[in-house]
Order: sequence, then structure tokens, then C-alpha cells
Amino acid sequence: MLDFMDYIQLAFSDASGWNRDNSYSTLTDTAKALLDFSTPERLRVHLSSLSTPQFATAYTLGTVGLIDGSVSYLVSTIPLDKTTSRSALIPLRSLVPGYRQIYPPAVPLDPGLEWTFRDSNNIGDAGESERKRKATLLHATLHLPPPTTLTALFLHRPSPTTKLSVALYSTQATNTSKSAPPQASLLTQLFHDTGKYSTEFLFSTDNALFGFRGLWNFGPDPREQPSDHSDTKNNDQQKKPSCLQSVALLSAGGEAYYSPTSSVIGLSTGVRFTTLPGAYDLRSGPGSLPAVGGTSGSQIPSPISTFPYTLTLTLTPLTGSLSTTYSLLASPNLALSSRFGFNVYSWESEMVAGCELWRNKKKINLHHYNPDGSIDDLAWAKRKLGLLPPLEPTDQSSSSSPSVSSLSSESVIKLRVDQSLKVRLLWEGRIKDLLVSAGVALGPTTPHSPSISCSGGSSSKGYGWTGMGVSVLYSS
Repeated sequence: MLDFMDYIQLAFSDASGWNRDNSYSTLTDTAKALLDFSTPERLRVHLSSLSTPQFATAYTLGTVGLIDGSVSYLVSTIPLDKTTSRSALIPLRSLVPGYRQIYPPAVPLDPGLEWTFRDSNNIGDAGESERKRKATLLHATLHLPPPTTLTALFLHRPSPTTKLSVALYSTQATNTSKSAPPQASLLTQLFHDTGKYSTEFLFSTDNALFGFRGLWNFGPDPREQPSDHSDTKNNDQQKKPSCLQSVALLSAGGEAYYSPTSSVIGLSTGVRFTTLPGAYDLRSGPGSLPAVGGTSGSQIPSPISTFPYTLTLTLTPLTGSLSTTYSLLASPNLALSSRFGFNVYSWESEMVAGCELWRNKKKINLHHYNPDGSIDDLAWAKRKLGLLPPLEPTDQSSSSSPSVSSLSSESVIKLRVDQSLKVRLLWEGRIKDLLVSAGVALGPTTPHSPSISCSGGSSSKGYGWTGMGVSVLYSS
């Protein structure tokens, strides 16, 4: 489950109009979310709050061998009015990374620049544009107790296609001398996204590391699509291209690193193939997809794929590592993923499989509930006699019966296992107003890491528990 501050940072990216999927660093995000999730360690409590639309705080208290914690503050120049901050109302799928649907690439447009396409004489819209054009976020976290660690993040959007990120990491010196300066490093990243391709330049003061990342999307260039800024509706269509333009997306990219001080060189390349909503969405309309039976007059489209899936292939030439992943969304509540990797210079290999299963929203029959929420099996009879007010539809646009409603109490179970029989099991859900994560890890144990064996008792080697914990989050 994402931390509250990470959730707010993603909300900032969405509010500023940044597409985080069009980057080489997120090429394998779907497989990582399904296979590389972590389980909580011991007991950890998170208290967070979005005090104002532009200011957030978070406090963490944990017991991992000893009592530790952290204090975080975040400031944004963009009001996050549409961001749900209460833990009782935050959609669980927004906090739990899983299968991520990729959409057709589009030209980044700053929401604050839309006023130039409508009415440049509107002073109020111009002020809103100026504020959003200078979208900035500041985030700092202080980890306690000693050795004290400070992490800070600065995000800025100089233009609709550019984002600047500066991250600071500083920790207290481990030696006993109080006069020793703290160990610190600075990471600067400059992102550029045009829709057709994206680039990223980075520099780290740690060993003076320089880096470059790039991603290219094959297919139509979104910058060459016709647009009509005089019409607001056409402008909205330009920002969100129709899924009918293509049914799949092929992307290729790479990254390179070099450190002149330590003579370190890094190089990798990768390819991603993923289906787009137009490949399986029957609501796209007639003529957009092949018709059933091949007749052009049929009004029932035939999907090209019955489910969304994503394939990735990454290669690190210098070390000879090759990795392939296959992830699919078998149903709206079930996602599967697998990864196979090996090294061409040795016998080392890796095989991991994982899945996540969501629980559907529970359906309740409102005929058995009183207006105050208490259960009453005779409530339906009292409504017929006029003793209770009639039920009102929860959705006026829906034709479903008002007697059935949904209860937003979702939960998800994640499971992964590798070739060494290392197993991770994670449950995440909502209990009242709390978001709870509970997980356990099992695997082979070594004499240096004794654990409780499956047969009971203490064992210095064999197979048993390697970790377990619970994390509780409350936000307001």
C-alpha cells in the first residue's frame, strides 16, 4: 500500500497534467506491483491529514527491533480540492498498485493553459493559468531516532512538457564524533514528455553519476493530430485521444549511466507491448472494431482481445541479464503476472509468479434496513404500510432497483512465489475508518536468521516464517 505522501504526490502529478506512464522508469511497473510488493515489518501506525488543499502532514510510529518513527510535511502550489484524503473514503485501488491500464499517448497539456484556447481576455482564468503553470511541490521527511535521516523532494513544472525533480538524502554520521558533517547526496532529474517520446536526464552527487533515459512510442504521432482550439469539446477530445485510433501500443527505450570518479558504466534497454482499451472495449461503437462474422453492416463489434495484457522484455548487455514479464487482467478483480530472467554468462535464473484478487463490493438489500442504518427484517412491511419513508434510488441515471446498494468495503489479497519457494502473502483492506495491511513471508531459513518453523518451535534452518507484520493507516 502506498504511503499517504506518495498518494498525494500522485494526485499532484494528475492535477498538473503529467503522464507518469510515458517513461522508461515505469516500463515494468505492472509486473513490479504484482511481483515485487513488500510485506509490513512488525507493527507500524500511520497518521496523516490533508489539513488544507495545499498542505499535508504525516506521522509514523513503528516497532522494528526498537521504537522508530518519522514526521513528514508537504506543500503544493496547486490546490488538491478533488483529492480524497479521508481513509474511510479513499478508493483502495488508488492506494494499492496493481495492473495498470495504459492509454494512448497524448500531448501533455497543462490544465492551467486551457484558458488561452477559450477566452484570453478572462482575467480570472489567466490568474488560474499562471498559478498552475508554476506548479510546485515541496516534501520533507525526518526519520527518528538517531541516526537521524532527512529526505526532501522538490517538484516543479516549468512547462506543460517538462518536469524538474530535486531529491535530497542526508543522514547523520555513524562515527562518535559530533563534529563530523552529515552524509548527504543530491539527485536532480529533468523530464521531458512530448507524447511521442520522453527523455530524462539525471545527475547525482554520489560518485558524480550522470544518466539518461529515453522511451519511444511506435505508431501515430499525437502531435500531428488535428485540433480545434476554438471549441472546448474538441479541445477535450485532443487531450484524451479516442481509443479507436489503435488497439495496442509498442514502446522501446533504454538508459545509460556513467560515473567519471568511480568509472562505473550502466546500460539497459527494454521493450513493452500492451493492449489499449480499444482492443476489448465493446462500447467503442460500430465500425471501430472488426464486426462479428466479417460483415460490415453488423452493429455488434468483436473485441480483438478478451482481456488486457502487458508484455515486457528488458536486457542489460554489460551483465548479460535478460528478463521477460507477462501480466494480464483476467477479470476486473483478478490479475496474474509472471517473470522469467536468466544470465547468459552464468547459470543464474529467476522465475516468479504472482496474482492479486479483489473482493467485490458487497451488495446489501436496503429493504431490511431502517433509515438510521439499523437492521430490521420487517422494514419492508413498514414501508408498505407507510410507517417508513420509501427508498430513493442511489443513482438517478441508473435503471437498477433502489432496493440494492453497494457498500464500499473492498479488500485485496496478493500472493507471489519464486523458484526458491519464497512466498509472500499480503492482505490489504478497510476496517471501519482504518486502512490495514497484514502480510507474512515464508521461505528457506539460514543459521544466521533463525525463525519459527512450520512444524512449531524454534529452528535454525529449514523452512519457516521469515517475516510478518501489520500496518495501520488513518487519514483525515
